[in-house]
Amino acid sequence: MDKSKMLDQIKSHYEFKKDAELADFLEITRQTFSNWKSRNSFDAELIYSKCRDLNPAWLLTGDGPMLQKDSAESISKETDPEVLREKLVNLQSQLDALEKANNALKDANDSLKETKSILQKRIAELEGTSKK
Repeated sequence: MDKSKMLDQIKSHYEFKKDAELADFLEITRQTFSNWKSRNSFDAELIYSKCRDLNPAWLLTGDGPMLQKDSAESISKETDPEVLREKLVNLQSQLDALEKANNALKDANDSLKETKSILQKRIAELEGTSKK
């Protein structure tokens, strides 16, 4: 998935002409935005917090419709059971990807909490020895 292109699509959706406008909208520095594009990465959680109409599955996987309403509207108008089954499979795939990403974030969070605790204990130990 090309996240740089996804950022361009978001910029276009919100009718921003320049990357700087999107950076300002997201309340990040222009340098951060530039780094995202050059590294082909972005903070999906931050973008979703500012762009609630975006499909979170699209933000994480690059698959499916960019906007949430597009997904719901296309399903509600569909009458062919086979097409609906295919869309259901696609949605399940997106849900699985979101759950996997969520679990990875939880694991990373737990790891960071453990590291923080270890560092706090080590700092306390070091401060205790320096006072002697």
